[in-house]
Order: sequence, then structure tokens, then C-alpha cells
Amino acid sequence: MAVIGARLDLEPADAVRYFESKGEQLAWDYTDVWREANVHAFTVAKATTTDVLRTIRTEVAKAIGKGQTFEEFKRTLRPRLQDLGWWGTQEVLDADTGELTRAQLGSNRRLRTIFQTNVQTSYMAGRYKRYLANVADRPYWRYVAIMDSRTRPEHAALNGKVFRWDDPIWEIIWPPNGWGCRCRVVALTEAEFRALGVPLDNGRDHMVERTVVLNKAGDTATVQGFRYKGADGKDAVFLPDPGWDYNPGAEWSRFDPAGFKGDAVEATPITARPAGVVKAVDGQPTWRDLGRPDLRSPDVPRLPDPGVLPTAEGVDAAVGMMRSVLVPDGTVNIVRTPIEDVAIRPELLPHTVEKRADARERYANYALATLRDPFEVWLTAYDDGSYRKRYIGVFKADRDLLVVLRENRDGSLVWDLYNLMQRDAKGLNRLREGRLLYWLGQTAEEKGE
Repeated sequence: MAVIGARLDLEPADAVRYFESKGEQLAWDYTDVWREANVHAFTVAKATTTDVLRTIRTEVAKAIGKGQTFEEFKRTLRPRLQDLGWWGTQEVLDADTGELTRAQLGSNRRLRTIFQTNVQTSYMAGRYKRYLANVADRPYWRYVAIMDSRTRPEHAALNGKVFRWDDPIWEIIWPPNGWGCRCRVVALTEAEFRALGVPLDNGRDHMVERTVVLNKAGDTATVQGFRYKGADGKDAVFLPDPGWDYNPGAEWSRFDPAGFKGDAVEATPITARPAGVVKAVDGQPTWRDLGRPDLRSPDVPRLPDPGVLPTAEGVDAAVGMMRSVLVPDGTVNIVRTPIEDVAIRPELLPHTVEKRADARERYANYALATLRDPFEVWLTAYDDGSYRKRYIGVFKADRDLLVVLRENRDGSLVWDLYNLMQRDAKGLNRLREGRLLYWLGQTAEEKGE
């Protein structure tokens, strides 16, 4: 039997960065954190306390960074989980139903799944990043399966198929494609591809969707796949396991790991200050340079108070509360702003309330109103080389409130509230810098229409 190890000695740095960029989310079932959401949050089904989840995460991080074998990983982690009481089959509280149910917690088999899933996904996300940076020299990508007795026939059928790097099929079939998948991709030069003597496949016209059953209860999900001709000349369809039909590397390349850090400003927010800050580049045009009014001025129009929501009990309740306000139909909510449409994606909302001290879900109504009716919108340059939009909202409540909503480079949103009557409120004007994209009262001519 092959030894399972975190073979990242050739390219560990990107794999480590991928894993470190994740937040954390407690979940009862693997379907609670679905598809691309796994890129944003580390989760283990039925690891419903932060102690257990972070204990597992610590050992996974070591495995990825140091290239541990599974046996080394298991030897360290198993006794720690047993000490925490997360081992074997136990009666536990089902977070969905509120009832006691017997559930499998830690086991050697589960540890192997956790190890394989996170190591292989991190490795392949790092490989995607490296390949993407080298497409000028190696524009052809070849799917490679491990052709042994343990490989699923469906995965073996893709072995050797070559697609261009920009074929959309890689958004679906980039490995891993399921639990225990060991497939990988190899990048080829033009000469290497020609020497193989194989056709260039076109996935663009052969992408399909199928509805599959997830569990004994009959719950279903839509899975994307690839239609191809089998060795017998008949049509066949490759489907990743449910929830695996996405490209972790591509989603990571869009993910903004600094997106939920706070803006570097001295004023104290009403929402709890997050760990770490992301800094704007010095020397950008400011509100004063453009002749804009001080936010504390009574001449600045105030929006009516949309109301503070109650504090949710736990992350799941907080996410549910935000979804009811920001994505009421459960799918992507397109919000029309004065400058563009902004897509609020439900899979990014858990990051917003990871740190329960923030209680940002209480101010979801303010976030939505700020997008729709901002006082200003700025495009600000940051010292990590990125640009992020800042939506400025001013509200009249029991106290004058400032909302600064930042749209990150991956499309996620984070917002902070400030009391405009506090002693250090003058410093809040520092958040108004960069390129002014919109201001309330802007004429059609000023918009360039």
C-alpha cells in the first residue's frame, strides 16, 4: 500500500499560503460549507467547537508545511482529539434539528480523509497558481490520474486528456475531484504537447449539469461535469463528487485574504476592531483636496436609520440573519449602486461574522442601504498592490453614524460603523482618499454621461 504523505517539497510555499489564508467555520455536515466556500473557510464536519477545529487545523498546517506522512499526522493528532473528547461514535447535539443523535466523530478513517482532502487541495491550489503564471511557455494542461487498482474508472477515463489552460473545463475538473482523489495536472509546452500525438480536447462545448442525490434523506444537489467519448466510442459523463466541481486554485486567486482586516484609521469603530489592518498607499488625493465637506458637518445629508438587528447566537445564526437581509432568495443578490451592480455572494458571508465580537450581522441593513444610497464611493489603492472600493454612508440614528463598506478584490464585503459624535471622529475623514468615483448630488455631466 502506498504511503500517504504531504509531498510538497517542490512547491510548499503556495500550498502553505493557500491554507493559511482560510478562515474557520464550524459545521455539522460537509454540505454546510459548499464548493468554493471551502477555499474561504477551514471546516471539519461535526467539529462543532473551536478547540477541536483549531486543534485539527494546527496539525494539518504542520503536515502541509513540513511534508508529514499520514502516520505522523495521526500519531500526533489522535491523542489530542481523544483528550478533547472528540473521538469514536457518540451522542451529540445535531445543530440542525436540536436533537441528540449518534454521530461518528474522530476515527482513523476520518483523520485520513481530513489529511488527504486538505493536503491534496492545498497542493493543487498552489500548483494552479504556479501554472497560471507560466501559461506563456506551457499553455497546454494534461489531466493525469494514478492508474492503479484504487483509481475510480471515471477518473481513469480522463487520464491523458489535454485542454488549453484557459478552457473553462478547468473550473470544474481541476483536481481533486472527490474524496481521496489523487489526480493531478501537468503543464506542457507546445513541443511537448505535439510530441504526445493526442488530440486537444475542447471542454467548453461539453460541460453538463446533473442532479444527484446527496444522502438517504433524498436531498439533492446540482453537479457540473464533462461529457466525452469513451474508449468504446459511446458518450460518457464525468462528474466530480458532489461539492467538488470547482477549482480551488482559481477561487483562491480571486480570494482576498486581507479583505477582512480593518482599515488603518485611529478612530474606534462600533463594530469590534478586527485583528490586523490593511493600509492605504500614502499620497492619494483626499476629501480635502477635492473640496468635499467634513463628514461631521450638519450639511452632509443623513440617511434614515434602517434599524439595528438583534445579536445572533452563534456563527450559524449570524450567517442566517445576514442571508435573510442580504441574499433573501438564497442565491447571489445583485444590488444596484450609483456606479455599478454589486453581487452579494452567500458563500462569502460566513467570513464577515467569523469573529463573534464584531456582531456585524446586526448592521446588515446599514450595509445594504450604504450600497444603494452612498454619500460617496472611493477607489483606494492599498499597499498590497490592490485597489478596493469604499462606500461611505452617513445615517441619522440616536447618534450620527458613519458606515464604511469596503468591496474587496474578490467581491466580498466588509463594513464598519463609527459614531460621528465621538472625540476622534475627525480622523474618519482619512478613509476618504483615492479616486472619487461618485458623490451624492453628482450631475450627469460630472458622471460623464
